[in-house]
Amino acid sequence: MPSARVSRATVLRAAAVTVITATVTLAAACSDEDTVDTIPPPWPVRTTTPDGPPRPPSVSTTTPAPTSTITVAGTT
Repeated sequence: MPSARVSRATVLRAAAVTVITATVTLAAACSDEDTVDTIPPPWPVRTTTPDGPPRPPSVSTTTPAPTSTITVAGTT
């Protein structure tokens, strides 16, 4: 039959477990790392127009387009 007396090693082990558990719990309670946002941040505001079907390239109106004339002999 085991004795009813608790050994010194058991008391030290229980004390160590208690101290470690309390330290981890306190550190977790004081840490900012465990905070989680419950509301996600808003989407950024759109600054460009949405993509649509492709458009032909626009011709600049500030510079005249180059022209060429071809003269064929014998025609008027």
